[in-house]
Amino acid sequence: MVEKEMEKLAYEYQLLQAQAQLLAQNLELLTLGRDEFKAVKETLEELKKTEGEVEILVPIGAGSFLKGKITDKENAIVSVGAGYAVEKNLDSAIEYLEERIKEYDEAIAKTQEALKKLEAQLGELAKKAQELQAKKA
Repeated sequence: MVEKEMEKLAYEYQLLQAQAQLLAQNLELLTLGRDEFKAVKETLEELKKTEGEVEILVPIGAGSFLKGKITDKENAIVSVGAGYAVEKNLDSAIEYLEERIKEYDEAIAKTQEALKKLEAQLGELAKKAQELQAKKA
């Protein structure tokens, strides 16, 4: 009887552990995405402050760059998902990026909460397994 319960707990524990791993990976991806949006927002905010010509490095792949100059410091082309991008003035682009960062923050908070719940469940299962082990001995 105790053996069957131990097997069941072990199986549940493995399932929850796999879910926790997936959530942790998702959390990492969400954090990377948010950080990328933050970097773009900061870049646009700094661009607004600059005067005169601005020289930049343009990535061309394989860690290689070309020097370039920004000719339009009033507008940015911003990705809106699904392979689409739109041109927005800098203030509007920054506002859009702030909204996206907020969405990422909310998704990160929900994922962290779900991960905490799973960790609590894993703790409970481990406790039950110890209790069963004690009964068996």
